[in-house]
Amino acid sequence: MPINHQQTMTASAVGPLLRFIESYDIPLNDILQDTFLNESKLKNNRISIKSFDQLLNNAARLTQCDNIGFITGQALELQSFSLLGFLLSRCETGRDALVTLRRYYMLLSDSPAPEIFITKNEIKVIYHISKGNDLAMRARAELIMTGIHSLGRSLGGSLYQPLKLGFKNNKPKYHSQLAEFFAIDIAYSQTECWISFSAAHIDQPLQYSNPNLFNALQRKAENLQGGYQKLDSISSKIRYVLQQWPNQHTANKEAVAELLNTSPRTLTRRLQEENTQFSHILKDVRMEKAQLKLKNQSVDMQELAHDLGFADRRGFERAFKQWIGSTPSSYHKQWKETLS
Repeated sequence: MPINHQQTMTASAVGPLLRFIESYDIPLNDILQDTFLNESKLKNNRISIKSFDQLLNNAARLTQCDNIGFITGQALELQSFSLLGFLLSRCETGRDALVTLRRYYMLLSDSPAPEIFITKNEIKVIYHISKGNDLAMRARAELIMTGIHSLGRSLGGSLYQPLKLGFKNNKPKYHSQLAEFFAIDIAYSQTECWISFSAAHIDQPLQYSNPNLFNALQRKAENLQGGYQKLDSISSKIRYVLQQWPNQHTANKEAVAELLNTSPRTLTRRLQEENTQFSHILKDVRMEKAQLKLKNQSVDMQELAHDLGFADRRGFERAFKQWIGSTPSSYHKQWKETLS
């Protein structure tokens, strides 16, 4: 049976959503109903959009808050976005930040990257919202737009000047809350979700717009870098970065080289000096992640294969057996036997 390749997104939005729901003293099992999630899976760095949509539906039903996406978006913090936050912390201008966001959008979602149009006076960003039920699509759109607005104000400070925005959905009952929060013209029933900004300050240095946040991001970047800067070999540093990369997206040499402040050519040369290759390290890290996932009581092998970026279960089983010497099912069974 072929794997159903579900679209995934960063789990960074799960924390704020769960914290809001838990403020109602609602049991976790009720929150996770029909999401195909458990407490262990909530610790992953990715979540299927289908599961997140069910979380949103549960949240709206249990709290009686239809504006759940709007509420969650306001609680997003740039520091929680790990590698993307690290990359954005190295952007010198708003233009750099927009280019980085589009280039590495897959760190946020499997949905198509936003389209960015820049003219002399205006920047327009068009976002594509993955299909789902009406409530979930509206909630995700509001989460994205609210998150952009909150993070834009935090990162850009006075340089962030929104002009207008548009939603695909019809005007909701709580539209006055959105109008007050965004304080700009909002259009509804649009063909796509979009937001526009003034282009007047797009090339001005971000470090002067909000020094406190910029310094906080720099510290986060240093912490991320610090872990592998303590490592002696380039292969160890690459392994460190790959361990934090989203499973469903195979990291390429160019992206990792950028994270390590070097060029792909230099990366290749230094790996040759250590008698290894980027592809070998990538394979090892994937298998190490597989071992970790297999140490759970319940494992869906097809789902695990997809989560690790394999086209099908057979490819995953073949690669795992070649690496570890036994099939994933045998490895999982042996691990469970050690617990009894």
